[in-house]
Amino acid sequence: MIIDLCIVNVFGNIELDRNKRKISVIIPAHNSAKTIVEALESIRNQTYRDWEIILINDGSSDETETIVKRYLENTPLPLKYHKQKQHNYLHAIKYGTKFVEGSIIFVLDADKVLFNRNVFYRAASTLYGEKCDGVFVGIRAMYQRLKDGKLHLIRPYYRNQISLVKTALGMGVNIYTNYAFWRREVFETSVRENYLVNGMPSWYDAQTNLGLRMVNGNFVGLKYRVVKKKKTADKQLNQDPLISLAAELRTLHHITSKIKIPFYRLQAAIYYVFNKCHIASLCPVIFEQGKTPLKEITPLIIENRFKNSKQPYLQTIVDFSTNYNSEKKIEVTIPKDLKVYHGADIEEFTQKFKQNKLAPFYGNLMKIISRGTSLYVANKQDQEKLAEILEFFTIRDYVKIVDK
Repeated sequence: MIIDLCIVNVFGNIELDRNKRKISVIIPAHNSAKTIVEALESIRNQTYRDWEIILINDGSSDETETIVKRYLENTPLPLKYHKQKQHNYLHAIKYGTKFVEGSIIFVLDADKVLFNRNVFYRAASTLYGEKCDGVFVGIRAMYQRLKDGKLHLIRPYYRNQISLVKTALGMGVNIYTNYAFWRREVFETSVRENYLVNGMPSWYDAQTNLGLRMVNGNFVGLKYRVVKKKKTADKQLNQDPLISLAAELRTLHHITSKIKIPFYRLQAAIYYVFNKCHIASLCPVIFEQGKTPLKEITPLIIENRFKNSKQPYLQTIVDFSTNYNSEKKIEVTIPKDLKVYHGADIEEFTQKFKQNKLAPFYGNLMKIISRGTSLYVANKQDQEKLAEILEFFTIRDYVKIVDK
């Protein structure tokens, strides 16, 4: 493999002659008229030639579509162009998966470019040279005229409970990244459910409460543009602080429902110091099998992270964690044709709440959740939808759903 990479680096434009796999690049583009051509050019120049582009115009109101069509007239590419009316980053990626033909999937934001001509070759070689589900890539800042800036190294990935505990001590914030090359079958199952539907880290599998089989690619894969007030490279969910906070709470609650973290506040404070000093991997942690009571963590996190502590969605979660009672029981019936919201829909949910356009069921359910109700009685045909709704409110693993 090393010899092959050296040949590619020297001569360029050499394809893999064995185990060749197509890479499907999904590009969600929202008002990307100024950057989309550079993103497409970085793909076109790859030495690895077996790829396709699925470009999703994600509710753009600028000239993104015009510029893409003009570019394709002069530079034909294997590109599938689709668009959705309403802007939603995760929905755009999920929509793009419908058109994938390759066995490797990579998501490239329209305001980023591939680091050099050999990114695809190195990613494919690593992915199929290792028994893994995905390959993390490094990210480098990019200033004016594409000049390289600060390198964001991906911390060493360990598929164990310690990584989960540190994610929990970091208040559910993604300690790795969502930028990775994926095996298609993993992307369309675990990554789709946990990341695209529920907004949690792409490397985390809530069903098993364990990380996926990831490896560090040990190469820089992306450059991102430095924008004022933008301090990190991974900002997909941060259009509204509530979006990222809801996803982090969901991740945190899944982890703490199966792992008991004693002295949470103290351990979180210690971990914060280690993380600030860039030595988080050396931070000792104490944990055991069991559940961490939400009243010890959730109110603290929401108070520290969100200024509007009385926001109805968050207040419902805080009240549940404070009033939790394992004996509180309620019978629930799901109305026919009820729209079920998921983590990626939090913005739509809150907007409809403000506009008083939510189905009355949700208002009633939020009151039930706020009372700390932990046992829900429902018909079999309602149980799956109810589970999805309780997942949306981040408490699925802290409640039970039983038959009538």
